[in-house]
Order: sequence, then C-alpha cells, then structure tokens
Amino acid sequence: MHVEHSRVFDDQKVIHSLSKTTKHLENLKWNVGYVAFKLLINESFYPNRIIHFDFKGAPPKISYLKEVLRLIKRSGATGILLEWEDTFPFNGILADNRNSDAYTVEEVHDLLKTAKSLKLEVIPLVPTFGHLEWILKVERFRQYRQNDMFPQVICLADNDGVSIVLEAIRQVVQFHLPFGIKYFHIGADEAFQFGECLKDRQWLEANKGQEKDSLAAMHLAKVSNYVKTLIPNVRVLAWHDMIKSFESKLIDQYRLDQLLEIVVWDYSETLQQQNDFTWHSLAAKFPVVWGSSAYKGANEPSSEFLDLEHYFRNNKAWITHRNIYGSLFRTFRGLIITGWQRYDHFAVLCELLPVGLPSAILNLLVAKAGDKFSTESIISATSAALNCTSKISMEYMNSFDSCNFPGVELFTAIRSLRDYIKAIKNEVFESHQVKGWLSRFNVRHGYTQLWYLMELENNIEMYTQEMLNMAKMIESLMEPIFRRHTIDEWLYEYVDPTIERLMELSQQISQLKMRRTFTVRNFDIRRRMHYAL
Repeated sequence: MHVEHSRVFDDQKVIHSLSKTTKHLENLKWNVGYVAFKLLINESFYPNRIIHFDFKGAPPKISYLKEVLRLIKRSGATGILLEWEDTFPFNGILADNRNSDAYTVEEVHDLLKTAKSLKLEVIPLVPTFGHLEWILKVERFRQYRQNDMFPQVICLADNDGVSIVLEAIRQVVQFHLPFGIKYFHIGADEAFQFGECLKDRQWLEANKGQEKDSLAAMHLAKVSNYVKTLIPNVRVLAWHDMIKSFESKLIDQYRLDQLLEIVVWDYSETLQQQNDFTWHSLAAKFPVVWGSSAYKGANEPSSEFLDLEHYFRNNKAWITHRNIYGSLFRTFRGLIITGWQRYDHFAVLCELLPVGLPSAILNLLVAKAGDKFSTESIISATSAALNCTSKISMEYMNSFDSCNFPGVELFTAIRSLRDYIKAIKNEVFESHQVKGWLSRFNVRHGYTQLWYLMELENNIEMYTQEMLNMAKMIESLMEPIFRRHTIDEWLYEYVDPTIERLMELSQQISQLKMRRTFTVRNFDIRRRMHYAL
C-alpha cells in the first residue's frame, strides 16, 4: 500500500505531503463553499460551542493538540473542555495515582497558553461523584469506595475521602487560574450507587426522613461551594443525569439552582432520553442549561473507526430540541460536543482523536450554523475546513482521503484497516473452507479434507503479511501523535487479534497437512467438559 509521509507537528508549522498540498492549491475553489456557508450561520443559537477532550485514554502529544486547537478555533469553537483525569501532573497525596504518561507541568502550561492565545475558553473538568476510578482503584484509597467491589463512586459522607476529591480540584484550579477560569465542570454523572458505604448509612440513620438524594445534593453543594471559594465569580457545571430526579424542595434546600448550571447530555440520534416532560421538569428547577452532544466515543465502547452519520444525526437532533425547548430556560448557555476516549477508566480505547476530528469539525459547523444550517452547506464548509481537494461524503468515508487535516494519514490508514479486517472476516474467518473443514471439531480430532485447506493456505499467508505491513505502517503514523503505551494498547486491541487468528489458522493447517490416514467413523468425541443436565 502506498503511504505518503506523515506530518511532523511542531510550534511553527506542519509539513504536509507534497501531493496533497499541490492538489489543494489546484482546488481552492472548495473554499467558495465556506464563504457561502458564512451567510448561513446563527452564532447566537449556541453562544458557547465547546469541544471536549478526554485524556483518560490515548492522550495526544501536546504538539498535535495545539494543531487541533487551531483547527477547531477556525471552525467555530469558542472553548474547550479538558478532562484530565490521571494525566494531569498531580503531586502530593495524588502523585502515585498519576498516569505514567501524564503531561508535565511544562506541557500543560504550553497547552493552556496556546488556548489563551487563540481566545478559547478553557473549562477544566474534574469528576467529583462518579467516575472516580482513577483514585479509588488503588489500595490506599480503597476504603473510600461506596462499594468495595466497584471503585467508582466516593463515599459521600466520608470527609476524608471527599477531601481527596477536593484536593484534585484545588491542584487543577491552581494551575488553570492564571489563564482564567470562567466555567468549571464537576462531572457528577453515572454514579450508579451511593448511600451504601458505612458512613453514608450512618448519616442516613442519623438524619431520619432524609433520602439518598439528600446525600448527593449535600455533596454537590459542598463541592460547588468549594470551587466558588477558589475561583471568584466562577460558574459551576454538572452533568444532569443524577440531578434530574431531585425534588424541587431538595434543590431549594441546597441552593443547587443557584450553584450549578446543568449540562444535559444525550448522544443518541433522536435524543431518546429527552421529551416534553423531561425538559419542562428540568426548566422548573434550573434557570440555566447547557446541551451536550458527541463527535466521537459515544456509539460503541470498542469502535476503532467513526460512524459520522450517527454523530451528525445526534447534533441535528440537538438543534431541534434547542429550537423547541430552549425558551423554557432563562439561559441556554451553549453546546458541549464531547469526544470520549474511553467509556470509563477501565474500558478499552474507542475512536482516536485523529479519527474523530472530521466529525468534530463537521459538528462544530452544525453548531455554528444553528437553526440556519443546511446539510449541503455543512458538507461544503467541512470540505473547506479540512482542506479537501474534492467534496466529502458522510456515506463514503474514503472521500476524506483527499483532505489535509492533522492526522489525516492515520485516519486513512485506520479506515483502510477496518475495511481490510472486514474482508479477512468474510474471506477467511467466515469462509466456506474454515467453517466446513477447519472448525474446532476438525482441528481437535485431526479430521478434515486437505484439498480445501490447501486452497485456503495461500490466502492466509497473504493476509497475514498484509496485516503485519499494515500494523507497521499504523505504528509509524501514530508515533508523531501518541506515546508508546497508547500505540501498543491500540495495536493490541484492534490489530493483533486478527494477526493472531490468522497465524493460529496457519499453524492448524500445517498440523493437519501431516495427516495421511483418518479414523473410521464413529469415534469418541473429545469434549473438554460435560454439562450437568
């Protein structure tokens, strides 16, 4: 496979492949689409258009991130949401929980300085309720879990445990503050259990008549007030899913409507969790709301490639709901377009940032257009923003091969890998020959028709070599963007299983080829286990 030279990222420039640059100069007419698009925008529809970066998996090198920031700024982003998790350069009590590939102080400073120079609002996100696996997974902090089996939710009534969360906030705030913090996100989603740990149960026993939600409301108020003591005039954001069911009297008791701005997240194509009742119910409790869509990482937990049409439909659905229900609130603050890298701390990697970048740009342009968008103008504008030499299509992802954006070579290679693995599954793993003459029965009992396997053997050798070449190519394309651990993890999850299966089939054929005589039927089947009936 022909591969053009990958980009080299630095502070000054990006070295593009010569052929792509030449084609771009010859096709500047595509920029006309962007000019026309400028006449069809409504930037007041979403005053804040925020792109989310999830660093709890595959944290990119700062040099690459800086290129991405420049691109999203040009495409209409007003800010970024940074979810550092264990990649922040924590010290003190949290130092041992820091990722071995955590960013250095100098790298974080460089990124924040770049964002400030681009006039991008930076919103730090520190989980404070659920999704605390990065803290609670270790023995030292195990005692602060809600449930010993699940290191996800902090014991809310345990002041020592909560103080660790507050310390994480303090360190992140201290670093971000010189660059300005207008908004701070405290997470608070998907806390699947609380009120279960000993101190929570003791609190509920001592406060007769109080429900579990009172514990959660008390905790969120405590965290929000702490953030406000650190940052004058800050607005505190929180995901809506754990808060939406709180009774109005509980919200009033803890002043949550004054302390928090609620972020409603829904990544489905029809916003299936939101309806007339949920919007009116939320508007009766909270005067300010944000929406949250997705550009990647919210379709399947193990997606190696992008389903662009899914995310486009999701962002279109948000425009519909914003149109219908936005006026229920005093302020609809904006849209956070999320790009998850893992579903949670323990999950596998999903779409890498270079793979999701076209979706981020396309859906940023959707948000910028607001209620004035049209699909045709969005496609033209995205083609221009990504420096494409021909018009892109959401249906045909190979149309993005003509584009020239940061990481496009890796995007193209992973798309090709996906298609190649599909071909291998169809032509080898699910083939007539493997299913009929190389099944577990055939292999275990040495019983097969070699004629069919000889026909298959050459194909397996060819596919194995092609996969090895593709793995080497993808590895080289990842190196300018990611660190070694990310590269190894991604290849292990998405490339190695196919290579290993091909090699296993090859070895099985080699063993079966040695057979010249076969047992007369019937014979004992060598079952490894017997099931009790």
